[in-house]
Amino acid sequence: MKISEVGNKGFSLVELIVVVSVLSILSSIALTLFNVFKERAADTLVKVSMLNTFKECKTSLFLEEEIPTFTLDLGLHSTNGYYQFYQEYDYEPRDDGTIPPTILGNCIGPLGPHRIGVKKVKGINKKGELWINLDTGEKIEKGGLSWN
Repeated sequence: MKISEVGNKGFSLVELIVVVSVLSILSSIALTLFNVFKERAADTLVKVSMLNTFKECKTSLFLEEEIPTFTLDLGLHSTNGYYQFYQEYDYEPRDDGTIPPTILGNCIGPLGPHRIGVKKVKGINKKGELWINLDTGEKIEKGGLSWN
């Protein structure tokens, strides 16, 4: 067998580089779209969880439970770090200037209903906030986040 009769049966280096380049461009586009969908899912999850918390508190109040409570879930374990949870309540400072503590998960405090909220810590509308009053259902939007 002569050396000149051996055929070329593989891909050239240039062809392989072109294929790898095209695949890497397509995968970067796909990852960007995946992150957008992941953030939208986190946005929806937090809103639905907050509304469910409001409904849970209203049910507790309707059933006249002694201490109306809600489940501390808010779906935050599934938001991939996009949100932080907060609970606000009205209080009167004690004589020594300290703030009386509350129990997380209580719907009503000594001076009225609690408010729960989330603050977005990364992504679109970073530093935006959503709040809901656990008695009236009043919704508050700040920093570009919307309940819609």
